[in-house]
Amino acid sequence: MSTSAISDRELAAMTVSEAAAYWFVRRDSASMAADDELRFREWLGASATNRSAYEQTESMWSGFVDAADEGELRALRVAALAATRAPRIWPRAVALAATVLLSIALAAFIGYRVSQPHSSGSIATSTSRYATAHNQRSTITLSDGTVVSMNLDTVLDADFASGRRLVHLVRGQAYFDVAKDEARPFIVAAGDEQIQALGTQFDVRLESNRIEVVLVEGRVRVDPGAGTATDTKSLQRRPLEMIPGQRMVVTPGAAAKLTNTNAVKATSWREGWITFEDETLENAIAELNRYSEQPLVAEGEDLKRLRLSGVFRIGQPERFGTLIGEILPVAVVQVPGGETRLIANSGHKMERRP
Repeated sequence: MSTSAISDRELAAMTVSEAAAYWFVRRDSASMAADDELRFREWLGASATNRSAYEQTESMWSGFVDAADEGELRALRVAALAATRAPRIWPRAVALAATVLLSIALAAFIGYRVSQPHSSGSIATSTSRYATAHNQRSTITLSDGTVVSMNLDTVLDADFASGRRLVHLVRGQAYFDVAKDEARPFIVAAGDEQIQALGTQFDVRLESNRIEVVLVEGRVRVDPGAGTATDTKSLQRRPLEMIPGQRMVVTPGAAAKLTNTNAVKATSWREGWITFEDETLENAIAELNRYSEQPLVAEGEDLKRLRLSGVFRIGQPERFGTLIGEILPVAVVQVPGGETRLIANSGHKMERRP
């Protein structure tokens, strides 16, 4: 085994994404011994989940190879490879560093590429686009000092032309820590809504049929959009002012719903946690599956309608299944390939299906 390789035990302690990034960086270094190549092949063939994670990592890197120049590629590769040459203190931390550095390098390159001013012919605009992949979270700082935490699969455009600060949330979820500037209100456009703030912190989530705003600090005003709204109720609705600890939800054909919430828990996705308050098991699973490469599946309509409350770690479906089995009449079935199924409890806390 080559000196910089890790043990089978250390490899088994990694998440699938960490292991995929580790093997990708090791193989890219062109210094991997033959026995390590054999170990990689064994890991790759062990499950469809392993293969999918590695192919996804390869695909992401290939996209940048096609777009980047030689200098940019060299800089990104050096940053990622440096992680595997770190001292052997905590092997999993080294692998995690490889994952993080590779992700940061690729994310930084995405940010650089997509945030260049868009142009049409010889006329340039001031709009900058930022995006995250379906399995990536990122934090960016806009030109005015506003810090934006972007959740998975999020796209936003920032336009600070003509003395304004306008961010268009195209899709996904973002948390805004707005820099104070009384002369320039900060506006987030999401669907048919416009959220205006002055020096505040709030979270906006845009789905195909739902917009959610959570106010953590300060004050915001939510206005029905005048440009794209087609819903009569939205057009007739008066602006709503929110105070910290409130959640506003807007859906087509219904009046905006304003409720009290624990804003810190509601935005805990930024720290890797997710909170459910009297949520159906079906909705909880759908939310958790956004963050996991190993899906959870609930079998049976009665099971899906069960309700739960709690705080759970993102990206740990097996752990979630184990905890749910303690508080609900649910048994957990592990299926080859990584899927975790929840079924009506037949008297066993945990079952293994061949």
